[in-house]
Amino acid sequence: MTPVAPPAPAGFDDLFARFLATTLDLAAAPPMPTGDPHEAWPVNTARLVAAAGAGHWRRRRDQEGRLREALATIAPEVSATTLASFAAARIAIAPVPDLREFDAADLCYVKINHGFWEQLYALFGEREAARMRIVDPRRFHARYVASAFADALAAATAAIARPDGPRLGFDGVLLGASLDNGTLDHDAVLAGFPHLDAAGQRIALGAAIGLTAWWESLFPGLRPAFCDGSFPKRGLATGRLRQTLAWAADRSDRIVFVVPPHLARIRLADTTLPQESVLVPAKSVHESWIDCLHATAGHVLARLATDGRVLVITQSAVFSALLGFFLADARRRLPLPDTCLRYFDLGQALDVAAPDTGGRWVRRNQAGDESLFHLADA
Repeated sequence: MTPVAPPAPAGFDDLFARFLATTLDLAAAPPMPTGDPHEAWPVNTARLVAAAGAGHWRRRRDQEGRLREALATIAPEVSATTLASFAAARIAIAPVPDLREFDAADLCYVKINHGFWEQLYALFGEREAARMRIVDPRRFHARYVASAFADALAAATAAIARPDGPRLGFDGVLLGASLDNGTLDHDAVLAGFPHLDAAGQRIALGAAIGLTAWWESLFPGLRPAFCDGSFPKRGLATGRLRQTLAWAADRSDRIVFVVPPHLARIRLADTTLPQESVLVPAKSVHESWIDCLHATAGHVLARLATDGRVLVITQSAVFSALLGFFLADARRRLPLPDTCLRYFDLGQALDVAAPDTGGRWVRRNQAGDESLFHLADA
């Protein structure tokens, strides 16, 4: 059950309404979502998207056109023999830095893994069965396109993007990217790529094509600077994730998990901090992004206003990126002095707390630090 938080700080509803009105080109500020029945959230999001103004649909057509053009240009550049040189020229993926640099500052680590990039390629690229793992993308159209989730993600990204010469950085956000399932770090993926089976090569190739085309369509000519998206899963294996979260917990006053229902009782080990879970739908978080974003961002900002220092840990698919970007921007726009937000998207690494009901990754792999998270007694 989602806990009851204090009211969100002054200005939050206005900020949220402006984000929606701008993203959807609404003539007037929309009413804020109310109630908590998750089943109704996709209906409410669909209703608001259907009311979007002409500017929204024009921007979507333009963006999709740029994405198709980028895919058509980029896809022929990539092959099994050139992936490493292609990736080096188009993107920068560096190890996650020493987090002690953020001792007194906000920290937001968000990752987007291979699946989303492959799905974009399948949705907007030419049908190349030999290069695509995903051959029937219809369900992804409902998830990302019809719901306007991709439009919202693009808008939230633009708010934190910071061009620096030929490079593209992200203000207040460490954005993780991965060309596989995050079990190997980026350099190991590239080094091992020639030895992967055909299915593994299709995943990495599709992800590389979709990722670079998406960013080229949004920020032409800029080379985005990412962090390694393998940090959560590799951190379980190496012990670095436990060290990082212990460091963050020592500098926090509360932990908020944003998770699907099977992780409702998740807790971080070895801390006496108050911990709570805000729930998002397991299967419709993208289709209900408006209500999910209002509920989760409002809850986190409310806790910041009352507790001061909050550690957010999430498993919420690509919605985690939208939430992290929105929170990073909201922190600059809302009066919340003497507060600090640390945000970690850990994805399927959290399923070590619930291996029987969680994702397939934790059941198929030796996760490593399996005691880092657990489910509290009911």
